[in-house]
Amino acid sequence: MFLRISGRLRLNSHSLNAQGGGGTNYVEITKAKVTIKDDDRWKVFEVPAISGNMVKHWHFVSFVDFFRETNYKDNLTERALRYNGARFGLESKVKKADGSEVELKNEGEIIKNFADADVHGFLAPGAKAGTTRRISLVKTSFILPTEDFIKEVDERLVYVVKHNRVDINEKGAIESRENQTAQMLFNREYATGLYGFEIILDLGFVGVPQSSPLKPVIDDNERKARIESALKALILILNGYIGANLARSFPVFKLEEMMAVVGEKPIPALVHGFYEDYVEVSKSVVENAKKLGFEIETFGYNVDFGESVSSVEELIYKIIENKLRD
Repeated sequence: MFLRISGRLRLNSHSLNAQGGGGTNYVEITKAKVTIKDDDRWKVFEVPAISGNMVKHWHFVSFVDFFRETNYKDNLTERALRYNGARFGLESKVKKADGSEVELKNEGEIIKNFADADVHGFLAPGAKAGTTRRISLVKTSFILPTEDFIKEVDERLVYVVKHNRVDINEKGAIESRENQTAQMLFNREYATGLYGFEIILDLGFVGVPQSSPLKPVIDDNERKARIESALKALILILNGYIGANLARSFPVFKLEEMMAVVGEKPIPALVHGFYEDYVEVSKSVVENAKKLGFEIETFGYNVDFGESVSSVEELIYKIIENKLRD
């Protein structure tokens, strides 16, 4: 099963991706440059951004949490329990979640034993078969303010909030200024706006070695458990469980609209929600793909696109019920 999602969400007072600030009292939000055509002129704008790396990390976190609830919970790397999705090192053996060790022989053996390496990809330079890699089945774009929002809004999208950190002693008093941590001011950038996103899940390849794509190396029940966990992880990240600084400024997050397409074979991606005309162009992509023989199911949230759904949860429920439990 192959899933493509594109849409828009509203973010207020968020600091979901930060850069710089090490050793200083100023934390800068991540920024990217985008190209927009306005009044027949091309313009480049610097905008706040949430990197695909950040989105993918939080999908990894939620995937691990959901997979740990299945009967195959120990088929993860031990480091996945710490939400560490980094590549393998030069080691030839790796610990599983239950503490046992597995030799990194080849791609098939690695994905058989480690669901996280299967779904999110890996690089294993110390594998017995030689350097072995697997492309991630989860692909995420940057989340960016939409082009029409950028053109319409004159306000700056990034602003600074001054925070005050106070340390008191056992008597409830603030220590003297000689203690630099006693009363400390620090500044952090935040951003607000309408953002576009795109996510691709190539779940039809779960359990199937890319080096020899003939058949799965895991049984059908575990394969369904991995796919279902990857789908459920979308629910959390598309409801705001994503990004940095969640403890103090969980994002004021609302999904505004969403388009989704599902197929049993690889299907075209939708247009990124960044673009003003992403709905119309995505419709054209799907219509022409169907004429070419692609079998595609379409779903829309607050968008006139295929079968209507009321939430991300309903979308995922329909996919699981129709594709994994029929």
